[in-house]
Amino acid sequence: MLRFIPLAIVFLLGSVGVVAFGFYALIDWVALEQSYANFAALAGSGSSLNALFAAEAQQNIHRLNLFAEGVWVLQSATLAAIALHGLCTVPRRRRN
Repeated sequence: MLRFIPLAIVFLLGSVGVVAFGFYALIDWVALEQSYANFAALAGSGSSLNALFAAEAQQNIHRLNLFAEGVWVLQSATLAAIALHGLCTVPRRRRN
């Protein structure tokens, strides 16, 4: 029973991490789509290079943030999967 508690806590933390980081990844996905649309509109309108560089930098900021949040989601999912595997394979004591 005592082995069950830490594994359950780790599973809970991993699951909460997937949900929390996934939520913020979806928010940054929307921001990336908006910044890409802005960049595409500026590129199509023949804007100056300074405006294009600024729009591209803004787009790259959102790409990097989305990548980092995606990595955190995957790491949290891995943590939860390892804990779930541990919960399923904890040997039970035999009562004599």
